[in-house]
Amino acid sequence: MDKKILIFKNDRVGDLFHSIKGINSILHEHKDYKIEIILSKFSKDISFLFDKNNIKVDIYNYDLNFYEKFKIINKVFFSSYEKIFILSPKNIYFYLPIISNSKFYAVVVKDHKRNRPLKFLRNKLFKFEINDRTSKRINEGISTLTEKLCNENSIEYPNILNNKPLNSKLLNNNIDIFKNFVHFHYKDSLFKNNGWNINNFLDLINKTSKRTEKIFISSDFGDYKYNNYLLEKLSFINFENGKMNIDNDSKIIYLHNIKINDLFKLIYLSNQVISPHGTMTLMASYLNKKVIDLFDAKTSITSFREFKPSNENYNFLILKNDVDLIINKIINFL
Repeated sequence: MDKKILIFKNDRVGDLFHSIKGINSILHEHKDYKIEIILSKFSKDISFLFDKNNIKVDIYNYDLNFYEKFKIINKVFFSSYEKIFILSPKNIYFYLPIISNSKFYAVVVKDHKRNRPLKFLRNKLFKFEINDRTSKRINEGISTLTEKLCNENSIEYPNILNNKPLNSKLLNNNIDIFKNFVHFHYKDSLFKNNGWNINNFLDLINKTSKRTEKIFISSDFGDYKYNNYLLEKLSFINFENGKMNIDNDSKIIYLHNIKINDLFKLIYLSNQVISPHGTMTLMASYLNKKVIDLFDAKTSITSFREFKPSNENYNFLILKNDVDLIINKIINFL
């Protein structure tokens, strides 16, 4: 009978990258196991990372529906998993040790309002690491805690994940233009919450373009007003319909509705990534790129404390309302 491992990680893409080193350690230490990874619909397009013969990826909702909960309970009860890793701390997962003889590993949460899971459920885990949100000190980040949980041999393993996704023909046919560039990501809600408008952002882009050979811009996926504005104002590659409009002298190019597999490749090719904290910055850190993380001071301080980049070229910049000051600081980081 095949030895099997189950990994729960049906989170958002950014959260997935918090667990990447830990999952990589699991793969190293269990090369003769069948490994099943449950991802969410948010992160299904990044599943190429786990394209290996002994890995099966299943896609579930981020918020599990009744059928998915039933399916998980049935899977754990009737399948013989040697180890189960709870890397997405949803409450239902912590009740599974009651119906299973598998060894359960999990990152648990100590909080002011409520610990997750309850103490009697925590005692049923084979091994756990504690994310202590009550501490006044800046403790270990989620990535470090997950790595300690998953890396039983305490070895610094090389990355064996698949970093070569299948890219679109549009990207592959124009790959020669993606050289010596800075990648910017525009997130409308974050900039607006900190006193910016789209013209302030374009002012930053224009000033930055004087310090670098080329700039590529991405934005949130969809048909938003500001996306259409960028299509009108800038040279562009439209990944939705395959159209391109690039002036020969253009240093600034907007990438409309670029999908995550192409975005991953873009970040891999970039010299530097400048983006609000999230998917873009975490992928860039994973790929060991220079990063300027535009962190929103209005975001929960917990998010800030729980992320500690291992990349030495990772810089945080707290966005505030003085647009000109922030622009100058960003330019100074280049």
